[in-house]
Amino acid sequence: MVLEALLGNPRAVLSSVQIAALLAATGLLLYPVVTHAENVAYTEGLVGLAVALLLLTVSNCVGLLIDAGFVSFLDSSVFVRSVVNLGASVSATVGIYYFARQFIDTSRDEVAPRETGHEGGFEDADDD
Repeated sequence: MVLEALLGNPRAVLSSVQIAALLAATGLLLYPVVTHAENVAYTEGLVGLAVALLLLTVSNCVGLLIDAGFVSFLDSSVFVRSVVNLGASVSATVGIYYFARQFIDTSRDEVAPRETGHEGGFEDADDD
């Protein structure tokens, strides 16, 4: 029954391929963290990104099930998918923060200009 619904709708086939790719990417991100956690740098960042990919997978699965009519109590998948996508965005942001946190300096109140070794710029360009 599920296979018939998938094959009858090209959009559902594309969604299924996307879900499979997201699951593969999630697995590839989590595999080194689970099997070799002591050798992996930024494990928190990788887990955050993997959770984001997993939430995107859930969003696509829920949307596919709602659009195919398997979840009858919901007429539209927009709200559910938006909430799950928001969770994925927050998780990805947290994961990226764990990658970038050592490069972020919040102790200064102002941004200092970076000194470069050359002069010039747009105002010095030749107008030929």
